[in-house]
Amino acid sequence: MKYKSVKKVVGSHADLFRAQEGVVNPRIFTDPETNRLEMERIFTRTWLYVAHESEIPNPGDFVTRTMGDDPVVVWRGQDGKVRVFLNVCRHRGRRVCSEDMGKAAHFKCPYHGWTYGNNGELISVPFFEGYQGQLDKDLLGLYETPQLEIFHGLIFANWDAKAESLGDYLGEARWVLDLLFGRTEGMEVVGAPMRWEADANWKLAAANFAGDGTHIFTTHGFRGALGLADKLKGERVSYRLTTNRGHASALSGFKGNYCMGLPEDLQAEMRSNLTDEQCKVMEPLLIIVGNIFPNLSFLSSAQHTSEEWGGSGSGLVSFVTLRQWQPKGAGKMEVWSWCLVDKNASPKWKEDSRESYLRVFGMGGMFEQDDMENWADITDALQGPIANRLWLQYKMGLGRPHKGRPIPSLKDVRDGALSEDSERAFYSYWQKLMTRTGHDSNGRKRKKR
Repeated sequence: MKYKSVKKVVGSHADLFRAQEGVVNPRIFTDPETNRLEMERIFTRTWLYVAHESEIPNPGDFVTRTMGDDPVVVWRGQDGKVRVFLNVCRHRGRRVCSEDMGKAAHFKCPYHGWTYGNNGELISVPFFEGYQGQLDKDLLGLYETPQLEIFHGLIFANWDAKAESLGDYLGEARWVLDLLFGRTEGMEVVGAPMRWEADANWKLAAANFAGDGTHIFTTHGFRGALGLADKLKGERVSYRLTTNRGHASALSGFKGNYCMGLPEDLQAEMRSNLTDEQCKVMEPLLIIVGNIFPNLSFLSSAQHTSEEWGGSGSGLVSFVTLRQWQPKGAGKMEVWSWCLVDKNASPKWKEDSRESYLRVFGMGGMFEQDDMENWADITDALQGPIANRLWLQYKMGLGRPHKGRPIPSLKDVRDGALSEDSERAFYSYWQKLMTRTGHDSNGRKRKKR
């Protein structure tokens, strides 16, 4: 099949992904203008994860994060309410908070001393009398996201005041998030999130977690080559979920009672928090992976704690990690990686879970390093003019009919047959947002401001 030359599609984001043909143009990963438009058309209109409630449990607690290119403070006020503020002083635009995390009743801008309370109110302006009544402090508090919602402790914010609710945005992805974050009486973050930079485009990572299952056998093939692959065998069970908002996930395991390696006390909590259908699906699972569009990925993997892996040899243990791919231009991203554990787990389970995370998907984890090398190499290799004329292939499973409903309550779930439909769903929603300049994320026409 012949494809148009890239010269004919420059500036047309409607043609960078062709869903019917299953191809992606390399400019989607390398073009600075594309990255700039993503910040405006995607990261100001979608629900973005900013923190977990366990990171700011008490009044005054805060963490600083980013929403696209915008720095924000996630702050719990004295009234106990969580708010997300643009981390920008309304006077000259300096960050009012330069710390990663902490506890504060107020922030005082280091430049001119404008001071804000943890409800966002501007409470003090030095030399206020010099403004001679021309400064209205009531209108100059920290700029707050108009929408904020919390789901199973996950704090999401949205700059779009008219966006759909978080529940509607997540859709059937909520069902999968229940399995990780709603299965017990609560999850908690272990320590501060790890952070590092990678010379890679953020979409490569997000789409990978959305559903690239075939890279495992090559990229992470060292396990089999070294004889370290899991000894678990039997009839494989797997599911794939995609949604029309670009969210996708995959669940897999073997027939048996594995339940992600959860100990019996946590399985008891699970049975009281999840539906019978969710518990049945959980039984064989060893891996849950996915991505919430645009840039929040999650992964839980049950690993042997065998001595050959550096563990205690006590059996299966799983970890839960959240990772956010923060764009820093077309060819760079900052990775944020959280490790979470079930709040009521034993100290031994928590420690084993954390060690498993560090070995496999921490900053220096064996799988993490493999993935980063791939994404960085792709971003670098596609910079040239000849490479930009190619079309990248996402055809696996294209046009294959989907039969049945393996999880009855979910209409968008399919069996685990090999496919790249999850990645196609990701780029389809990306394209929808990138080409709707006058509409919000629901397709509603925006009013002029």
